[in-house]
Amino acid sequence: MLLTACGESEQVQFGRLQQIDSIAEVNVDSAIVLLNAINRDSLSSNDNKYYFDLLQIRASDKAYIAHTSDSAILSVINYFENHDFNNLLPIAYYYGGRVYSDLGDAPQALEYFQKALDCENINPHTQAVAYSQIAGIYNRQNIYDLAIPAYKKAVELSENNDNIIGVIHNSKGLGNIYFKEDNNDSALILYNNTLKLAEKFKYNKIISSIKLNIAELYLFKHDYDQAHRILNSLNCVQTKEDSTTIANTFAHLYYRLNNNDSTIFYCNKLIKSKNLNVQLNGYNILANLFLNQNNITKATPYIIESQILSDSIRKLNTPQEIRQLSSIYNYQIRERENNKLKQEAQENEIKIISLCGSIIIVIFITLFIIYITQKRKHIIKLKLHNVELLLKRSYDLSENAIAKNIEKIAQLESQINLINSENQSLIHELENQKKLLELNNEHARLIKAQNESAITSFNNDTFVKEIHDRLQNYPINKNLISENEWEVLTQKICDLFPIFVDTLQNLPFKISVHEFRISILIKTKFTPKEIARLTNHSDASVSMTRARLHKKLTGSNGHAIDWDKFIHNI
Repeated sequence: MLLTACGESEQVQFGRLQQIDSIAEVNVDSAIVLLNAINRDSLSSNDNKYYFDLLQIRASDKAYIAHTSDSAILSVINYFENHDFNNLLPIAYYYGGRVYSDLGDAPQALEYFQKALDCENINPHTQAVAYSQIAGIYNRQNIYDLAIPAYKKAVELSENNDNIIGVIHNSKGLGNIYFKEDNNDSALILYNNTLKLAEKFKYNKIISSIKLNIAELYLFKHDYDQAHRILNSLNCVQTKEDSTTIANTFAHLYYRLNNNDSTIFYCNKLIKSKNLNVQLNGYNILANLFLNQNNITKATPYIIESQILSDSIRKLNTPQEIRQLSSIYNYQIRERENNKLKQEAQENEIKIISLCGSIIIVIFITLFIIYITQKRKHIIKLKLHNVELLLKRSYDLSENAIAKNIEKIAQLESQINLINSENQSLIHELENQKKLLELNNEHARLIKAQNESAITSFNNDTFVKEIHDRLQNYPINKNLISENEWEVLTQKICDLFPIFVDTLQNLPFKISVHEFRISILIKTKFTPKEIARLTNHSDASVSMTRARLHKKLTGSNGHAIDWDKFIHNI
């Protein structure tokens, strides 16, 4: 129990690892010392052990110690893929990308960076640096159309996260691409904006690096005075890499300015570099310098050294280039296969959605057709019922109906006289029937009397008399009524026969303006010949219209006069 109490708990160990994680952000050397002081086997849980492994990989990466194997990171990734611990999977994927970047396997690195971005729980900082790494890989592979949006995304995320270093670094990378693409104006704007930001926060090392980029740009534009001014303003605190770049830029600058002594001075610095490409630059500038002076003797040894270095660099780069091309080729094959599978899955999904959508549409259309059919049947039924009522009403008001009613009344009177006075119930029933028929006839005569009175009133109207006068005196082919006068005439008829007009406009079929005008003229006792003249149609045309209206109403063939009888009786 005492030994257990003396040991660290799992939570305490995790807290120590988190502290080291935080220290690694600001002082990686101290983080490495603290990690080296921990024995992995002393950690009590697998979560902490693999967290420790991830911190070692991270610290080495931040200390610019190149990764030489992927075994450690693959073990870490495999563990966190199966154990959701403290949201460390996105970070593990990110360092998987960093390891493969150091190993020169760009496609594999891109795959792991993308896996990190696909994690839902990725933090904004890891998201920003993942985009930055992707942009850097595309930049080194000269795939600028993919590098530019990745850099822009990294800048956006860094700004949102208030990561000034990230904004400066990625903006500078974007400017370098614009410079490589000969978009010098955009590059210069980005460099100057980034320089102002770096100077604001006094990042001296970054300031020197940006100024070098600007100097190289001016050198490329043959603006040697500006290039010289910027180079002289560089901060004296530089890394070895910056010093080499400065020497290289000065060498090119003084070579262009024909300042031979200064050119030779900086070229000798380049020749002493351990970087073969930097040495090659020094030898090439010196060879060109002496060739321009026609001094073959001095130029020859530099030409020979340049040739030897070129061969050496080619031998070193060829296997790496082959490996990179091979990995890119394999990556492209995998991407094509993945895209093919994605496309097939998408096509299948579209087919399923289309099929389901088609079935739903067919069902909807079928239900809609059934609904419309049922509704149409109901409407037709109502229309037929209305037609029956209209025809019955028309018949009840006709002279034939009155005559038949009189005949039935006479028959009932005869029956009543023949029935024995003792059968009072039958007599009472027959008398009721007789009274009903007499009431119907009285109602029909009253309606007809009202219609006759209304028609008389209508014909006595000044405007109507004028129309009758026109019918007598105007030439045959002259238009007797204007459109405005038709409106006046229609309104007068509406005032006199409101129920008639309402019935006419609500017939079971749609009645046209021409058919409506013929019908209201029939109602007001204009003759067919007069109607033909007033509507500017022939007698035959008016007759056909009346017969057609009767067929529309009853569904059976009839004569024009049948429609007239219907109109007079409503």
